[in-house]
Amino acid sequence: MRYTILFFMLLITACSPRYEIKTNYILPKDSQGKACVQNCSSERKVCQKDCNKKQDNCLVRAEQSAKENFPHIMSGYEHAFRQYQDELHRYHLTMDSWSREMDRNNQDLEHYQHSCSKNHNKYECNRANELKNMINRLENDEPSEPREPIRPSLATEIQHAQKTCSNNCGCAVEYNSCFSACGGTVRYERFCVENCR
Repeated sequence: MRYTILFFMLLITACSPRYEIKTNYILPKDSQGKACVQNCSSERKVCQKDCNKKQDNCLVRAEQSAKENFPHIMSGYEHAFRQYQDELHRYHLTMDSWSREMDRNNQDLEHYQHSCSKNHNKYECNRANELKNMINRLENDEPSEPREPIRPSLATEIQHAQKTCSNNCGCAVEYNSCFSACGGTVRYERFCVENCR
């Protein structure tokens, strides 16, 4: 029931319309206001330039950090992979033993079920039920195959390290405040870009 609800929630979300916000700027009418807006634009350019520079520096530092940490990450992976190989070897041994026991119990069950249906012998019928229970327990205790660790790559590690680097420093928000303070009007318009009805 829970999975059904989750499925329908995902379905509804996947089909829901996606919106974007468009910002419209209406300039002030007087020349003083327009000059003020020009000043806002200059400040925004400086803000964004500084922000882009910070992002570039952040990207370089993140790449360098990822390169320095990569040997340690690879060492951790190699240790995890050796551990996985040992676990995989144990899994195969356990699985062979489990399969043999399962086959033996299934063969015995077939024999005792056949005897039970033919002779109606109490021992044979009880033994067939015991074997069914044993097979159910075995099915519940089927060995789980270990999960192989994912081999890291330098490119992925760099990409992961650079995720925190952003060129969003709030310059647009500051500009909008400045624009409004100059007597201009900032209007936000929401419009559908996907799954529109």
